[in-house]
Amino acid sequence: MEISSFLAFIASALMPLALQAQQETGTKDGSAADSAPVVISDVTWSHSIQRGLPVHDLEGPGATLQLVCDPDRVFGPQPNGSFAVTLPQERAPARIVVLAQTGEQAAFELEDGRVAQAKADPDAWSALVTILGSSTEFAVVSAHDAVTWNVDEALAGPCD
Repeated sequence: MEISSFLAFIASALMPLALQAQQETGTKDGSAADSAPVVISDVTWSHSIQRGLPVHDLEGPGATLQLVCDPDRVFGPQPNGSFAVTLPQERAPARIVVLAQTGEQAAFELEDGRVAQAKADPDAWSALVTILGSSTEFAVVSAHDAVTWNVDEALAGPCD
């Protein structure tokens, strides 16, 4: 899918969230919703191990993603994975949707810009892992912001 058609898809997906944000914040001019989505290209996942858990990071101008995986349940039966997001206009979004070019999406409620895997809907978590593990282009959309990530390679490795 070309970037322009993917951006059009993002814009159409962002519209209901933007309208909801305008209603919640009381803005009538739509200034927050009218800002253009940011495209971050040519980035690579960085990988590390922290406290025995695989950590995968993406960093771009004004935006970051961090996926912590716990496929082996290192600290017990509950998963200790998490997904954290910062966006240029919204440093700690309360709600986000991760969108793939295929139309697949994963929606999350976040606390301080982070969702714990144990608190997340299992189907949404699975969709997130699928999107990040199979896509080199995906978007993260909140009520006030949108970032399209063009990564060199899809995320590799287990992250159940």
